[in-house]
Amino acid sequence: MTLFSFLQKNLRWVAGGFLLGFGASFGQTFFIAQFSADIRATYNLSHGDFGSIYMLATLASAATIIYLGKVVDYYRPVVVGCTAIVILAGFSFLMSWHNSLIVLGFCLYGLRLFGQGMLPHTSLTAMSRWFHSSRGKALSLASFGNMAGEALLPLAAVSLMAIFSWRDLWLVSAGILLAIMLPLAYLTLRKDRTPENPLTSPTSTRPAVSWTRKQVMADWRFWVVMAAVLAVPFLVTGMMFHQVHFMEAKGWGRAVLPSYLPLYAAAGAVFSILAGMLIDRFSAVALLPFSVVPLGISVLVFAFADEVYFVPVGLSILAITVGSWGAIASAVLAELYGTAHLGAIRSIYSALMVFASALAPGLMGVLVDYGVELDTQFAVSSLYCFGLGVILLAVKPHLQLTRLPA
Repeated sequence: MTLFSFLQKNLRWVAGGFLLGFGASFGQTFFIAQFSADIRATYNLSHGDFGSIYMLATLASAATIIYLGKVVDYYRPVVVGCTAIVILAGFSFLMSWHNSLIVLGFCLYGLRLFGQGMLPHTSLTAMSRWFHSSRGKALSLASFGNMAGEALLPLAAVSLMAIFSWRDLWLVSAGILLAIMLPLAYLTLRKDRTPENPLTSPTSTRPAVSWTRKQVMADWRFWVVMAAVLAVPFLVTGMMFHQVHFMEAKGWGRAVLPSYLPLYAAAGAVFSILAGMLIDRFSAVALLPFSVVPLGISVLVFAFADEVYFVPVGLSILAITVGSWGAIASAVLAELYGTAHLGAIRSIYSALMVFASALAPGLMGVLVDYGVELDTQFAVSSLYCFGLGVILLAVKPHLQLTRLPA
């Protein structure tokens, strides 16, 4: 099935997944980071202080989603998704008027839980369940919602800061979620899709028996996959969270990175769609070893780049991994472990993903406070990515074997 014919038949469901991903942007690091300097100034916080508060709030959200994420196995995506949008809007509104450090931490907890956590979790679980032979296309197009938010919202926030205060922008965010995202998500997701029979699909790699969460956590393959896919949220979150300090250390203007994010998102969209088609043809497991190498190259570029013209180069390479990562990570879990308990299984993955993104701001911020600049941190991280690529190539034959739970 071509991409055009796929969209003709499935536009409403894919659009619903896209909308949930875009709505999640208001709780993602790339958006919150645009206000980091203002928040630190308001509360007199250092890079390490704010990074630590952000880390603790995100860790708490990671612990919560382990239990909350299972609801997508019991309630329809439209119910879970629309509820998450409403709650996310509530925390955005709270960010617009509070004056307490404790409430700041509570707001960050809610933004991370329902932004980075529940909305993408609901979107990608629904796509994985609703599609089998075209799962890669569905996941890649739904994942593009987050990339679109990453392209548009940071630059919009930086531009509007010349007119509005940072608190006013959070109020606007709450309004967008309730007035635009909520009704559109309801209209597109209110009818569930009946998936094609996976047993008749020639490209399906779905196991005959679906694994439970307990069985998955006892499988060594799951932890190898997690070591790879969690490198992405750790490094990307750390870079986006500390982007203001990173640009200051390089001597660049504050709008340099945000101004290139549309290019980054456009490249990510291309690689996302390409990854989706390759997943449907070769499987996500086959692509996994190649997904972390561009990440290593990109952080290496940023580590040694001193001129602004390296920014689009680094972001374009980074887009290869980020564009394909959402679809590959979600499809790998469905391919290895089935879809009957996918919500519970993905809740562990989502919790680990949130944990990785929580660790990055705090750890990187503390290291900066102690004189270990981001350039050095990125150079060391590139070695980790390259090592992961080698390990994944070595274990790929074991990942490709269809196994039943013990």
